[in-house]
Amino acid sequence: MSRKNVADHLDVLERRLREALDLVHRAQRTEQTATGWLTTSADIGRLVAGERDALSGVRQELLGGARTAVLAYLRQRVGHAVTAGELEGVSGIEEWTRRIRELRDLGWDIEALGSGPGRSYRLRADQLDRSVVDDDALIAQIRGGNPKDRLIEYLFHVAPWPVAAARLERVARSAGWRTDLQTLIDEGWLIHSHEDDPEIPPGFYRLARLED
Repeated sequence: MSRKNVADHLDVLERRLREALDLVHRAQRTEQTATGWLTTSADIGRLVAGERDALSGVRQELLGGARTAVLAYLRQRVGHAVTAGELEGVSGIEEWTRRIRELRDLGWDIEALGSGPGRSYRLRADQLDRSVVDDDALIAQIRGGNPKDRLIEYLFHVAPWPVAAARLERVARSAGWRTDLQTLIDEGWLIHSHEDDPEIPPGFYRLARLED
């Protein structure tokens, strides 16, 4: 994670929000015509798209892929309704509903509540069944852009079950996976081994919980 990159994305987000607010204030001070509102709404739409890109940039730095972020948010709020707007904000992408479908395909029990713009979603169970975790098909579905992103997504899927080092190496698809794992730990992820928790078998790792 680069703190500078996070700060840069947040600066962009702040500028876009301020620019959008300025446009709204300007519209409030003038009498709107159909043609004028088309221009104003188009400008606001452009800024909203820029805000989404900035959100995506922060998410990528802190969590990795959009699917990881959506899963992390749903697991934080298991049993509670989460709105479409929240999930779009968390994912930082327009196609966040595809990530919901992918998570369901991976075994997560995600219930749709309602339909249309007001719909929401609820994660019914906070963990995957052990049979899904032990299935190699899960490893094949982890497709992050780099080893570190793949590792943290996989650990999110399998937690609270501990996972063998050999499986993490397969997920990372890199001989240097231990370095990537240590980088995640240095960034604040509570990834425990037998040295941290004697209940974890030697040679296994487990994501304890989200960083504070």
